[in-house]
Amino acid sequence: MRKLYCLLLLAAPLLVQAQSKVSSPMAVWPELQASFGVNESGLLFIQNQYRINTDGRFNDLAANGPLQNFERIELALGYEQTLSAHWRAGAVFRYAAEDYPKTAFYTVFLRHSGKVGSLFFNKQLTAEYVGQQGHDVFSRLRLEGELGKRLPLGGRFLTPGIRYEGMVLSGFGGKKSMGTQERVIDRTRLRLNLTYEVTDKLRLTPYFMRQTHYYYVLVPPVYDAQEQLVEEGYTTKRNRISPVLGLEIKYTLNSTPQTASITY
Repeated sequence: MRKLYCLLLLAAPLLVQAQSKVSSPMAVWPELQASFGVNESGLLFIQNQYRINTDGRFNDLAANGPLQNFERIELALGYEQTLSAHWRAGAVFRYAAEDYPKTAFYTVFLRHSGKVGSLFFNKQLTAEYVGQQGHDVFSRLRLEGELGKRLPLGGRFLTPGIRYEGMVLSGFGGKKSMGTQERVIDRTRLRLNLTYEVTDKLRLTPYFMRQTHYYYVLVPPVYDAQEQLVEEGYTTKRNRISPVLGLEIKYTLNSTPQTASITY
């Protein structure tokens, strides 16, 4: 499984050649998570993420009030079950509110926790069903890999890590839009993070992430001053690159989290 997973992740950039690139303003994503241990092998968690764009024109969640300073707010509720020393599975419901559209995500995931030398190596496969306001539902698969190492620091622990995720559109449970071209790779995310364990139950994780969205755009035809056609319009591939600065604050209420878990 490890070799197949690595090949899929490495192959993603090769499938998105010959395209134009544009850059988005940097965004800031603070996130709060509280988790509650269920029995000895379960974890129930709730997450609240806020997305703030450094270009204020995109922060339009509300016309006035405190929400006018946000681009998007997400709320998620999930459960994770430990199956064995190396395998975990779970499900998450996530709701995202922005000016338009509102989106609901229904996901299930399977994770394997292993090692490469002295580094932990997490691999996760997620199946996601997405319903958007005013749009057809669609589904996608998310492949994720994470490398890191937990280091002692003055009686506490510091964990640097690198994570890569590829999101692949699939036809399972969704409809294809008539006349609309879609790219197989929907998004990729490359993330560098550093987790500091403040206490046995409280963790802070600042991170930097480069997100790339892959899609098609229609380039309109070009006319001269006499309104004669100079160049036909055409459809081309476009990659939108979005830098993100994030901070995760995670607290476990009644148990010590497993540090090899992505959602701990």
